[in-house]
Amino acid sequence: MRKYLLVGRTGVGKSSFINSVFGEYIAETAKYEACTRVIEHYAYNSPWGDVCLIDTPGLAEDDLECDNKYLGLIQQKVNLKQTFATFYISRLDDTRFRPDEKRTLSRLTEHLGSQIWSRTILILTFAASVPFHRRDEATKQRYEDIRNYLRQITYNQSYNFHDYWLIDNMIEDWADSALPISTIFKL
Repeated sequence: MRKYLLVGRTGVGKSSFINSVFGEYIAETAKYEACTRVIEHYAYNSPWGDVCLIDTPGLAEDDLECDNKYLGLIQQKVNLKQTFATFYISRLDDTRFRPDEKRTLSRLTEHLGSQIWSRTILILTFAASVPFHRRDEATKQRYEDIRNYLRQITYNQSYNFHDYWLIDNMIEDWADSALPISTIFKL
């Protein structure tokens, strides 16, 4: 079974992503408050093999103490050596590369080690919220902001994401070129 660790700030759509993959509401979500407080493992039998999506609490919610607690949970409950890849989830519709995103990237690197970024796929959620004529530009900017910040904090100037995907968890058929979400597990 391939295991995928989902990490990111609070409210970026990690649990909604899981619901989209499964095609049903299995991971609790909330519009206005963080709701994932524990590490949850969700097994999925895809046509390409069994996978496990590991949902984690969002970071940058309240304070550093809260982040430390959640990162400690990840360290205790997830064997990083057994994960196939990490999904770093960020919102495409954020208008700026915000301090809480930088803090999240820094805290993940400090607590889980810079090696987690070597097999990371950047997932940009809320993609349909960005007008089509701006989507390519927004994707490029978001990718570069996050990649360049990771290069800075890991001292690895050749760092690149393994891949990146645009996702919208709420709107079906939002892009003509969109693939069924389950096809992401062909990796």
